[in-house]
Formats: sequence, C-alpha cells, structure tokens
Amino acid sequence: MASYLFLLTWLAVMLTSCMGNHMYSDQKPLAETNPFDRMVLDYLYKYTYDSRHVVANWTNWGNSSSTSDPCTDNWYGITCVEDQSVYYVSGIDLPHHLIPVLPSEIYQMKHLKTLILTGNYLEYSNFQTGLFTMQTLEVLDISMITDLNITLPTRLEMANLQYLYAYDSQLNGPLPETWNTPKLQGIVLNDNYLTGQLPVGISKITGLKQLMLQNNKLFGNFPPDYGNLHQLTDLSLVQLIDSTPYRRLCSFLPSSWETMFSLVNVSLCAFGDIPDYIGDTWSQLRLLSVKGGGLNDRIPESICKLTELQILDLSSNKLEGTIPDCIFKMSSLTHLDLSNNLLSGHISEAIGDLTNIEQLLLYRNRFNGTLPRNAAKLVNINMLAFENNMLIGELPSEYDILRNVARDHKLILYFDGNMLSSIGDGLEYLFSDVFYIGLYDNPLECPLPPYVNYAKCSLCNSGTKRNNCEYCVSAGCGWCSYGNNCIEGTHQGPLSQYTCPEGHWSFQTCGENLFVQ
Repeated sequence: MASYLFLLTWLAVMLTSCMGNHMYSDQKPLAETNPFDRMVLDYLYKYTYDSRHVVANWTNWGNSSSTSDPCTDNWYGITCVEDQSVYYVSGIDLPHHLIPVLPSEIYQMKHLKTLILTGNYLEYSNFQTGLFTMQTLEVLDISMITDLNITLPTRLEMANLQYLYAYDSQLNGPLPETWNTPKLQGIVLNDNYLTGQLPVGISKITGLKQLMLQNNKLFGNFPPDYGNLHQLTDLSLVQLIDSTPYRRLCSFLPSSWETMFSLVNVSLCAFGDIPDYIGDTWSQLRLLSVKGGGLNDRIPESICKLTELQILDLSSNKLEGTIPDCIFKMSSLTHLDLSNNLLSGHISEAIGDLTNIEQLLLYRNRFNGTLPRNAAKLVNINMLAFENNMLIGELPSEYDILRNVARDHKLILYFDGNMLSSIGDGLEYLFSDVFYIGLYDNPLECPLPPYVNYAKCSLCNSGTKRNNCEYCVSAGCGWCSYGNNCIEGTHQGPLSQYTCPEGHWSFQTCGENLFVQ
C-alpha cells in the first residue's frame, strides 16, 4: 500500500514538472542582485548601529540561506537597475541612520548613481581616496555628517556628477581648483569651514544652476569669469564674519556678471554702487540680498524693474539719500529691509502701496519727518520697524486699523529711539491687540494715555524740563533713567530696554525735586 501511494505522489510531481517546463520554457529566469552588490550591502548593514529598526525589511540579512533579494524584494533605501537578467544597485538612500563606517567596497559599485548619506555619523572615513573618484555617481549627498572634517580634492574628476550636496559637514580647506564635472548642476557646500578664494574653474561648468557657498570662510573678489554661468539660478556667497578685518568674500560686482540673466535668488556682500544691470538683465530675481558690505551712493531706480522681486535686503551698507518712490510700487515685495544705512528724508506716504509686504525694516537710518499715515494700509504686515531714526510728531490715530491685522497674526511694531512727542487718540484697541509695540526712548509728552500700561512718564518728562533731565526720578516708583525720556520702572531699577548704570539710580519720594544734577 505504501509503495502504491509513493508511486502516485511521484507521478504527480513529474506531471507538474513537465507542465511547468512546457508552460514557462520560453520565459527568462528571474533576475537577482549581483553577488558583489549584495556583499556591499551586507557590510553596510553590519556597520549600521540601528539596522534592525531602520532597514527592517532587509529580512534575515546575513543568513546564507535567506531568499530575500535587495532588488526584487524592494529593500528600504535601495534602488536597482537590470542589465542582462542581473540587478545592480543604482541608488543607496539612507539618511539619518547612524552609519559609522562606509565600506571601501562601495567605491567599486559599477552602476551606483545615487548615494545619499545625509545626517549619518561617520566615525571613520576614507572619502578622500575613494568617494570623489566614483565616475558613475550622479547625486552625492554627504550633508549634516557630524565631524566629517575632510578636505575636498584639488581636482574633482566626476564626469557624471549632477548634484553635490555637503552642507553643514565641517568641510575644511579650499575648494577644488579644477572641476572636471561637465554635467554638474548643483554645488551646495554652505555652512562649513571652507577657506581661500572662489576658484575660476567653476566658471567652466556652464550648466551650473545652484552655487550655494554661504557661511564659510571664503574671501577675496568675485571672479569675472562667473559671467559665463548663464544658467545659474541660485547664488549665495555671504560668509561667516571672520576675525581678520577685511578678509572676507566681498567685492565690487563685475560688469561681466550682466550676462547671468537666469538668476532667481542672489545673496552676497558687495562694495560700490548697485549696478543698473541688476534691474535690466536680472529680470527673474525673486530674492536680492546684498547686505553687510559697502554699498554706497543711492538706491537706483533700476531696481524697480524687478517685477518678480519678493525679498529685497540691502541692510547694513552705506546707502544714502531717499528711498525711490518706485520701490513702494513694487507690489510683489513681501520683505523689504533697508536697515542700518544712511538713508534720510521723509518716509513717503506711497508706502501704503506695498499691499503684500509682511516685513518692512527701516530702522537705524536718518529718516526725519512724521510717521507715514498710509502705513496703516499694510494689511499683511507682521513686523514694522522704524526705530532709531529722527521721526517726530505723533503715533498716528490711523494706525488703529492695524488692530485688524494684529487679530489675524502676530504683529510687532518698533518706534523706539525717535523723537515722537505724543500718541494719537483712539489707539487703545491697537495697544491691546498688538503683540508688541515699542515706544521707548521717545520724548513723549505727559500724561500718557492709560492704555499704555507698560510705560509711564515721570513728572520731569514734560515741557522744557525733559530737555535738561539727564537723571530723573519717577513719581511714586523713584528710579533714575538716563536721557531725555524718563519712563517709570520699579524699586529694582529701570525697565528693560533701558541702559542705566546702577550708580545713576536715585530713590526719592514724589516731590518738586524730580531730577538729580
């Protein structure tokens, strides 16, 4: 009986086998990942601290009897390409996975095009001898790697590289002098410790679209040959403040840069005049930040031709004269920062035409006249900063309408350090709804409205007495502040935002003698 059952079983197996061979004899065998790439992934798996969690679907890896395949089983972070019934790993994307060691065998993977290791912790690295020699790589991302501390090669020979990302990885030393990277489109190396000057060799990468080198320690002048980068859209060159005076990347803008007509976002430091070609040929600009340098003379009206401009930052320069009225007609602007310059004159009532403005920063200039009443029309504003100018008169009653803005989002208003003398009527709701409004260091007439509950006048802060009041004592609280604006504090000393040495404090009761000689 047993032999009979065995015979039936054997016949069934053979029949199934024959049918299978007949049905699938014309099909290709299933492809598998090539052994070398599997070996590299094996090393990578073993070197990963938390491999059991972040690559959990690398099932039974390390077990020689495992049937799991990196390519056919769609391993996490692994992409593949098939070539003659064999799969090759074409992409490794394992960010933030605590990989301490990169196996050197990875440099011999013949089909690897993408290597993304952002945010790992590579304790040991032989990057300099292998990684930058991989001719198949198209995308290399070694950003945010703690203590990477490597120097880029003098010659970068990567014929297929399209994107190089290595920001915030403590790279040091100079940039490569030679860039044999004809397909490169993006260089993102910001927030490192790179030194030296901008290499002229970058100008030969004519297809380059991104050059992000901000927050390093580069210095020198802008290479005129960068005018050849006709496809460049993003240029950021603002550097860390170096302890060595004048050793920074800041220079006159070369006339040859006129031909960089694809620029969209520009951030750098510059000297001299603002060239007219910025408005004439950089017509696609959305962000223009030229701050912390030596721009002088006036703001040219050619800037107003930038109809797509959203952010204009010309802060911390030496710009003089008035703001061209056409600036206030640039309806696309959301951020305008002209602070820390030498600008003067009245602030035009045309300011109300900036209907999309969110931040308007004009502090630390020499503006005079009164506060522009049409600033009340800035319905999208969240920060308005006019402090430390020479503005006079009152805080306009028209600003009451800004309470509607304050109810929609946080609104901050700075009017400190001017010569404002009074607060207009009907502003109690503005003061109650606004997140912050600064009026310190203004010779405000007393008494202040009761809704200004964070600042009170002392009796010497009125009339002619305030002009002679170097040290004044508040009525009731009895502390001494320095300057012409005497605002009440506590028995512990002046309110915040006042600089008053403790030796100048004076505690007296309210009376006729309200200032100390």
